[in-house]
Amino acid sequence: MKNKTKTQNQVKTRTSRQANCGAALLIALLTAVIVMLAATLLIGLTRRMVTSHQNRIDVAQISLSEASAADGLANLIQENGLSAVSGNLEFSLDGVFTEFSLIESSSIGIRQGFFSHPGADEAVVISAGNRLVIAESIDATTALISFYSGDSFQNTAEFEITTDLIPITGTPFSFEEKNGVIVLFEGSGKSMLCVVTSEGVQATMVIEGRIYTQGSHLSGNISGNSDPLLIISSGSGNGTLYDIATGQTQNLSSPSGTSPTFFSDGTVYGSPAGSSINFGGTGVKDIFNGDFNNDGREDIAFASNYSLSVYSGANGQLFRNAPGGSLVSWGSIDGRMGLCGKWRLYDGTEQWFRLGYDGFTEFSPELVYDAGWSGRFYGSGNTLLGFIEGIASVASSSGYLLELFSEESFTGDVDGADLDFFHSSKDGIDAFFNPANGDGVQLTFTADNTYRSRTTSGQTRIFSIYESNDGRRVFHNLEGVKQ
Repeated sequence: MKNKTKTQNQVKTRTSRQANCGAALLIALLTAVIVMLAATLLIGLTRRMVTSHQNRIDVAQISLSEASAADGLANLIQENGLSAVSGNLEFSLDGVFTEFSLIESSSIGIRQGFFSHPGADEAVVISAGNRLVIAESIDATTALISFYSGDSFQNTAEFEITTDLIPITGTPFSFEEKNGVIVLFEGSGKSMLCVVTSEGVQATMVIEGRIYTQGSHLSGNISGNSDPLLIISSGSGNGTLYDIATGQTQNLSSPSGTSPTFFSDGTVYGSPAGSSINFGGTGVKDIFNGDFNNDGREDIAFASNYSLSVYSGANGQLFRNAPGGSLVSWGSIDGRMGLCGKWRLYDGTEQWFRLGYDGFTEFSPELVYDAGWSGRFYGSGNTLLGFIEGIASVASSSGYLLELFSEESFTGDVDGADLDFFHSSKDGIDAFFNPANGDGVQLTFTADNTYRSRTTSGQTRIFSIYESNDGRRVFHNLEGVKQ
């Protein structure tokens, strides 16, 4: 009996061991399966990660190559104009083959721009070469000079000046071949002249008393020693020359109907006070330079309430015209009417005169000249720009008339092409660029990119083309993205 029981126990033990071995084997098999599944999943995940990462690299490569191809297309259009889009528009870069397809062509109007600057309507804004400069007081002891430049007018530099004086006005100034400004500050019975370029403050000069009156004219240049100079004239034939580097001053005078100022080469128009005969009279309200008699030499024109005068840079002659009444509008159109002006005579009639080789003569202008201009007008071909009843406007001999700004505005050339118009508001500055050149052309392209034997659709890109006397300008951006 005992032997039988013992045998049964041994059988049970073997059975239990076999069961344990079977369970262990099953667990091992399950573990192996799980490890294999995990490894398979990990390998799949790794492959997907590698593939996803490679796809991202490919997308980035395609995007960069397409953007570079778009720059290449812009350069091609800039060099060859609209004829550039008539052939194959294909580019290859870093293994990416990009092909552009023109889907739409239309007029885009005059190029406009805006850059934000809170309180711009209360600041001094100066057009200086290819940039705008804003001078403003930011608190009782600090002034800020900000430079804006580039096609999108980004803030490229700004400088704080410790002063309790307030910026009043300023003038463009080129110092060591860098475009800058001379800013005039006043307050507390003092004045300060400050020369600023995009690299910072170059020179300052503090003067006892106030040196600016309403209607004064500022003209900057450099001396033979490269010192910054400024002439401030009252408009009545008297002015003062300031050497901002040394602090020296000199009083100047000029004949009636003119004011001391600089030629572009730095030569001074005007003589030391007392050497010129000046009978006073009406003040000069506009001064501008140009070759008005086509003799290859720079001249200076002066407009007062009653007269239009020109000093010849070639022979030193002064041509003056004052037929009676009031000078209403004036300007110079190279190759067409030249320098001319319109007077409203005492009997209410209007009369035009223009400068010839030996003085002013009466003439009948084209219709576009008689569109009601007030103040100085500017010209380009058959197009005039200026102000009609205080509204900044563009008009052409074809009858085209466009109002730009109905509120107070000013002119300048910040893109190195032609005359631009600006309007300051509390939020920033609006601009019309080169309106004399008319509307631009807008071209819309789609792109296809081939990379690693696979073709994908790219972005829709918009190109804006503007012609000017300075050449052709091309701007491009993605559809739906503002320039």
